[in-house]
Amino acid sequence: MLYTKKKGFTLIELMVVIGIIAIVVTIALPHFNNFMAERERKNLQFTLFNINQLARNSASLYRSNIVICPTIDQQQCLANMWNTGLIVFADTNKNRRIDNNEKILHFEQLNLKYGDLAWKGTLRIPSLTYQASYGLPNGSNGSFYYCSKTAVQHLRIVLSNMGHMRVEHPASC
Repeated sequence: MLYTKKKGFTLIELMVVIGIIAIVVTIALPHFNNFMAERERKNLQFTLFNINQLARNSASLYRSNIVICPTIDQQQCLANMWNTGLIVFADTNKNRRIDNNEKILHFEQLNLKYGDLAWKGTLRIPSLTYQASYGLPNGSNGSFYYCSKTAVQHLRIVLSNMGHMRVEHPASC
């Protein structure tokens, strides 16, 4: 009787491979989460700079107040909902709310998972406005705060009265 060699894994080989995979995943998973949190923070910083630049340029271009506010559905501004998304619109009647005849310039879906975003302005208004006359955020200066839920540094983006932004890394939020 001839023996034919069967191809396959033995149970011991399979258990060793599964054990090695488990060890690698256990070591790599925390580093992957930190990598994703750092990426979210950097992308958010880039997004906030670009959206504020868009609002500043649009205020001069459309000669209208341009508002940046948090939203979920692109239909209304919702206070303290910055984690979900933000909307940029031309506020022709200066009421800081989206009306039917006002043009939506940009919508950004955020869905932050590794931190929380908040806006703290000087007038305690939950949005910021770039004025039509000069394209400056007069009366809307303040800071965006990104408070990380992981070991990644917190982020504070300060908006001056002249519309300039600078980045700080506070020790706590």
